[in-house]
Amino acid sequence: MGTHLQLPNGNFAYTRREPVGVVGGIGAWNYPYQMASWKTSPAIACGNTIVFKPSPLTPLTAVMLAEVYSQVGLPHGVFNVIQGQGQTGSLLSSHPEVDKMTFTGSVSTGQKIMTACAKGIKHITLELGGKSPLILFADCDLDNAVKGAMMANFMTQGQVCSNGTRVFVHKSILEPFLAKLVERTKKMKIGDPFAEDTMVGATISKEQAEKVLRYVDIAKKEGARVLFGGERVTLSDPKFSGGHYLSPCILTQCHDDMTVVKEEVFGSVMSVLTFSDEDEVIRRANDSVFGLAGGVFTNDLARAHRVVAQMEAGSIYINNYNVYPVGVPFGGYKMSGLGRENARESLDHYTQVKSVYVETNDVDCPY
Repeated sequence: MGTHLQLPNGNFAYTRREPVGVVGGIGAWNYPYQMASWKTSPAIACGNTIVFKPSPLTPLTAVMLAEVYSQVGLPHGVFNVIQGQGQTGSLLSSHPEVDKMTFTGSVSTGQKIMTACAKGIKHITLELGGKSPLILFADCDLDNAVKGAMMANFMTQGQVCSNGTRVFVHKSILEPFLAKLVERTKKMKIGDPFAEDTMVGATISKEQAEKVLRYVDIAKKEGARVLFGGERVTLSDPKFSGGHYLSPCILTQCHDDMTVVKEEVFGSVMSVLTFSDEDEVIRRANDSVFGLAGGVFTNDLARAHRVVAQMEAGSIYINNYNVYPVGVPFGGYKMSGLGRENARESLDHYTQVKSVYVETNDVDCPY
């Protein structure tokens, strides 16, 4: 992982990438196993040890990963799991023997962790919230654009940080887009997450479900129209009575200064906006404190590359959305975070660079 630089007179220099030491990791509840694996894999591969705290809402999967590591021969003490609430994360972030923190979650918690790390001058990577734009140009394949918009909003009950929840649709295709979108959304089966044909499961908690519904209510008060969904769903089977099920929501007549358009909902709520020209939509797409992801649907690849070059986001999709190849780095701009996960780039965040100069001649000293 190091580099070599040939210097004059036969001298040379090289760099070594060495482990940072002890890594503290904190994961979110929406992809608990993925969070643990994305953080532990590069940390361990680079020679670090890691202490990982999963979300209290999803405490088991990190323990399962620890069991897997143990079964394949990872030495005890390399990967460690601790459980707890926010105070536990605070103690981990501020611990003097932790050399780096990696966190996925909300902006507010990320700010607290960054503050704790600043006091100890610790390495840090953050993957925080998003309010990503998805732009559908007039020349796009409409069926694929509809599928892409659904993937950008309704996957995992909308509890995905990279979701493209601000869907900018060219005015000329708005009506056929909405017609196709509603038709497909109505067919999404809500129910048992273990059933193969289920497309919508339960929201993670009562509190999160109520938060999503509050955003829908605020949107209606601010002038948005609920074209479909945005309601509680009661399943007929009583064994699901403890779950909090919501129908995927499509909002129209949205504008850029609405609360639901500016803030991360973290639920299946799609805000549909319209635009007229390329420059306008790029400006509006970038008008956010977030910059995690974004997408473009168009059959004009020259336009696609021109637009994504101007979008202020770390992960961009052309003619698809929410695809995560493990060899592609993932992370955000602006308040969506620092650093990258996955791919070669992630290794830079779990190592520190040592530079070594090698003299092959007598020391040239004027003293």
